[in-house]
Amino acid sequence: MDGNRAALQGVAKALSKRISDGVTLGLGSGSTVAALIEELSPLVMEKSKRVRGVPTSAQIEMVASRNGITLAPFTGSVDLVIDGADQVDAGLNLIKGGGGALLREKVVMSGAKEVAIVASEEKFRERLCEDGVRVPVEVVPMARESAKVRLSMLGGVPQERLLPKGYPYFTENGNVILDTMFEPLDDPRAMEVGVKAVPGVVEVGVFTHKPIGVFKLKRDGAFELLERRE
Repeated sequence: MDGNRAALQGVAKALSKRISDGVTLGLGSGSTVAALIEELSPLVMEKSKRVRGVPTSAQIEMVASRNGITLAPFTGSVDLVIDGADQVDAGLNLIKGGGGALLREKVVMSGAKEVAIVASEEKFRERLCEDGVRVPVEVVPMARESAKVRLSMLGGVPQERLLPKGYPYFTENGNVILDTMFEPLDDPRAMEVGVKAVPGVVEVGVFTHKPIGVFKLKRDGAFELLERRE
């Protein structure tokens, strides 16, 4: 068995102990979350627990529904968010949005009582944006060019996300993504606020939400829980 998959199974067992009957989960997007739902659902269902899920993308809506999780709209709060990350720094700040669902993920996370992030160990770095990892920035189509200029003024190098055949990529909200390269971030919170202030920017893929718990998946099949309260 792949080491990450074994570690993911261990995380699923740990999370299942936190999930009581009637809990509402916020479900992030991406392949890691999809795999985690596959592992977590049987553990929850075998204990006859009723669980509702607030999906952040059509992909995860399908995965959750297929695994017996009752879908629910977001009404302002969830008990626990489970999500992945593209990069994690030493302060447990995140880059997210590789799958394009950053806006919905941040909205749901803002109303969470607890946040559990799952990421493989190769995604951990001292600072965000190391090794050329770009920050996804969701922008209304009208502002795609003006936002590029403003992001450049903030020290970024924006690149519009395209589909494989060169057509523009649109999020499920009808917006475009500017994947923006920055120098490694010494102050992720300042960058999150600064980019969000650019006219036309809907959301930025820097996540500084606290409190947070991050499950670090290791190649040998083990995992480590890292937590930060503030």
